[in-house]
Formats: sequence, C-alpha cells, structure tokens
Amino acid sequence: MRLISLVLSLLFMPLALAHHSFSAEFDVGRPVDLTGSVVNIEWTNPHAWVHLAVEDSEGNIQNWAVEMLGINNLIRSGMMPQTVSSGDVLTVAGFGSRDGTNTANASSVTRTSNGESLWASARE
Repeated sequence: MRLISLVLSLLFMPLALAHHSFSAEFDVGRPVDLTGSVVNIEWTNPHAWVHLAVEDSEGNIQNWAVEMLGINNLIRSGMMPQTVSSGDVLTVAGFGSRDGTNTANASSVTRTSNGESLWASARE
C-alpha cells in the first residue's frame, strides 16, 4: 500500500508543482481595467487564457494575456469555447502581474457591446 501511495504521489507531484498561487504572480495593489479585441483564447488547464489587443492612451496596441479559471469552472459557470470569438471586444477587470508585464488575472469578463457578464468571481 505504501508503494502505491509513493508511486501515485510521484506521478501527481509535477501537476501540483506546476500550479502557482495567485499572490506569487499577481499583485492586488495593481488593479487593471482592460478593454480590447480578442486575439485568441486558450482553453487549457490549469487556467484558460484570453489574449487581448488593447489600445493604450497614446493609441498604441498593447497585447495582454489574461489568466482566467480552469476550463471546467468556466464551463460550469456558463462560458463555453464558442461564447467568445476572435475579434469580439471584451472588458476585463482584474489584477496585473507582479513583474510589470502585460499579464493579468481576471476577476470579471464582460462583453463590451452589450454589457453581458461572461464571468465574474464570487468577490465581485
């Protein structure tokens, strides 16, 4: 029995180590509000990612990578792969990365054209 436990632990350890804590990568002191056009969405685990082309205050396009929940949680909340397409304009509220790159963690995602909430954390 111990051998089975050891083997299972070794098999699943890389999955546990690959996941990160929110506070290790994102800064609650760096809130972001982004509105941009969807470049693509990655429906992957442990987290889905939406990539946005966001126009900054000087008119330059900034590419942002926004981390969301895992796909199973998104689907359970009603957001499906076909819910959003490339070119759709989304508004994302969340928190920026600690390293200052154009990476964020979403706390809410809204379709800009009609205000439809696509996903929001329980804290919203």
